[in-house]
Amino acid sequence: MSVGLGIVFGVVVAIITALVLAPPVPHVRFGSLRERFGPELDRVTAQHHGDAKAAERELKARVRRFGNLRPLSLTAPTRERYAAQWADLQGQFVDCPGAAVAKANRLLWQLAVARGYPADSHARQVEALSVHHPRRVDGIRQLHTAAQQSAAGEAEPETMRQAMVSGRLLFEELLTTQPREEGARKARAPRLQNVPVQRTADRTRSLG
Repeated sequence: MSVGLGIVFGVVVAIITALVLAPPVPHVRFGSLRERFGPELDRVTAQHHGDAKAAERELKARVRRFGNLRPLSLTAPTRERYAAQWADLQGQFVDCPGAAVAKANRLLWQLAVARGYPADSHARQVEALSVHHPRRVDGIRQLHTAAQQSAAGEAEPETMRQAMVSGRLLFEELLTTQPREEGARKARAPRLQNVPVQRTADRTRSLG
């Protein structure tokens, strides 16, 4: 065997050996992502124009960044204070929907920060929330968008109402869900009540 062929043969053997001995790459099945993220998987897939592989990569990256985040506890008085503030904003929505939505957007952000979620940007906070509250995270997106539209004078009343409804679902979940290390014991905050938020000529509508 010539020296050249010997070198080539040695390189091939080294590559094959490396592939055989390399540790397996962890693989998260699409079904596992579906179980974990639910509708959030559909949203991300649509954002990537139906590219399921791209959606998988994005969600796996979120899990790597925020999967180890452990939400902070809230004291009972703190939870009650937040619940009272949200109820007050729902009442304000009757007469000043735009202002109420803007305040609700800030209050939801503040609650998320108090639970230990990122405070440096809206995008990072949403990504972290999507890992731990995937079925409710759209509430913070809707409130954020409605607040921006309201500031620009472009928000429709029904859009703002739906944003308040969706935002409340995430708000309640952030109030009542306690860190895993507390075990099965979950301290429950007072359930937020449905209150009138939009008057019409002949009836009063309520948040769902």
